[in-house]
Amino acid sequence: MDTRNVIAAISLSAAVIILYSLYFAPPPITKENLAEKNKIEQSNDAPTLDEKVNTTEISREEALNQSERIQFENQNIIGSISLEGAVIDDLTFKEYNVALDSDEKVKLLSPRNTKNGYLIESGFITTDKNIDIPNSNSVWSILGNNKLTNQSPVKLSWTNNQGITFEKEIALDNKFLFTIKQRVINSTNNEYDFYSYGQIIRKEIPDISNFYILHEGLLATLDDELIEEDYDDIQEEKFSRTSKKGWLGISDKFWITSLIPPSGKEFKTTFDYKDKFRANFVGTQAIELGANSSIEDKLQVIVAAKRVDIIDGYAESLKIDKFVVLTISSNY
Repeated sequence: MDTRNVIAAISLSAAVIILYSLYFAPPPITKENLAEKNKIEQSNDAPTLDEKVNTTEISREEALNQSERIQFENQNIIGSISLEGAVIDDLTFKEYNVALDSDEKVKLLSPRNTKNGYLIESGFITTDKNIDIPNSNSVWSILGNNKLTNQSPVKLSWTNNQGITFEKEIALDNKFLFTIKQRVINSTNNEYDFYSYGQIIRKEIPDISNFYILHEGLLATLDDELIEEDYDDIQEEKFSRTSKKGWLGISDKFWITSLIPPSGKEFKTTFDYKDKFRANFVGTQAIELGANSSIEDKLQVIVAAKRVDIIDGYAESLKIDKFVVLTISSNY
């Protein structure tokens, strides 16, 4: 009887192992899929964002008065875009106060040379060191309308001495979404390669609530995988991943600052810390700019309160993968 039980137990165990291997076990590692994995994880020929910016810390008010600006406003947010660098670095929530017993509004974004510098920049970069591209010190010109609202976009332009013009057309909806169309116009007979990028820069770690079910730090959804990185983890080691779809950003308890890269194009996401926290993406495939022609790309920026109706609405309308993980109660 005991022998029969042992044989039955062995047979049952073998059946379980076979069924698991057939239906649940991960596929075996082969040279082909290992090479593909390495290809995804390793860096590529696209340029990286390595610009060094030296700043002297000043007050927020001084910083806002230091450069010419385009004002923006809708029913939810108010702020400005600096013409120096063409960066979104001034944003206040009109409907949220810093405390229940205060009338002071929440100011989320601030210029890079303030204590709590927090900003968004975008553009094109290239591997060609002989091409002058706009940087954080470049002063852009306004073409046409000089105030951004949900009814009127704005256009900015910067031209180098080599016959290449960079343009940005920035639109704002009636809530928290910026849409940035970026263009490069080549008036020469030469050909160039460019890569589009978007970047969020944060100078300091904000106050953390340590609410255990709510991530506060750098995060992304890349090819259906949710990535959550704490600030101290990124200070120790950078994160980098190449993917074909997704979004990235920085999450606070009540607020989110996020980038949605151009749709249908592979990009590399990087979280790192070099005297400041950076969350950025760079397109991995060069966009070829022919002689006497132009190229264009589009990214979207959401700087929002993490209300369920707001985040879910954008997740649905923009088809943002797993954006709903950010939501909190809309009663805040």
